Amino acid sequence: MGVLIQIVATYAPYIYLVCGLIALYQLYRLVQVRADRRQAVFTLERERAMRELYGIFTGAIGLLLVMGFTYFASRTLPQAAASEAQNATPEPTLPPEFSLQIVPTNTPLFATPSVTPTSTPTPEPATPTPDPAQATALAATAAALPATPTTAPAPAVAAAPANCPDPRSVITAPGNGETVSGVFSLFGTASHEQFDFYKVEFAPGADATGGFTYLADGRSQVFGGALASVDTRGLSNGPWTFQLTVVDVTSNYPDQCRVTVNVQN
Repeated sequence: MGVLIQIVATYAPYIYLVCGLIALYQLYRLVQVRADRRQAVFTLERERAMRELYGIFTGAIGLLLVMGFTYFASRTLPQAAASEAQNATPEPTLPPEFSLQIVPTNTPLFATPSVTPTSTPTPEPATPTPDPAQATALAATAAALPATPTTAPAPAVAAAPANCPDPRSVITAPGNGETVSGVFSLFGTASHEQFDFYKVEFAPGADATGGFTYLADGRSQVFGGALASVDTRGLSNGPWTFQLTVVDVTSNYPDQCRVTVNVQN
């Protein structure tokens, strides 16, 4: 059932087009059948015209049902799935050791000044003078010891950006090769001068170019915000490729954006 809904959501514009053409043809038949019924002389001809009228009305009801199911599968179900995935995102909780604790402190009272008797200073012992020969031997020993090499810290490796040739279709986070787990969000930009909708798909493997499965879509442009919510608990560990496609009102789209992440549950 899920595969059928994904197919209907992907080809929804074409389904609407076919239903519209069938409706126009049925309307043309309705005009012809009514004209034949008015001109019919025999009872059999009138009965046949009535049967054709019933068939046309039945087909119209079927078209309405198909268009209603297509709208429900392409608009309502994806939005409900995205809302459910966002509501299922667990809120981060701090461990007990990071919980805020207020510890009362005692404010010390002002100390009462008291007169301290002056004591007689005690002379400090004289610092012994080092032997020059011993100091020379210690310096020579220190110079003969090998210097300990200092290892410089390795620089932090930042995640590579996603493969996004067109600035209207960009995934900014997570980056290529980044490790993800649990529920995370895809962030980026989905815009167009003649914007219609965008969709997010995913496929197993690194830098995949085919075999994508529908994940989510949106009917509003996004500028540097959340594009979709992903739950990796249903995916196997390893590399997965996510693809962003921005579709315009002419059913065309600019170069798609792809990013490969490493799922580690």
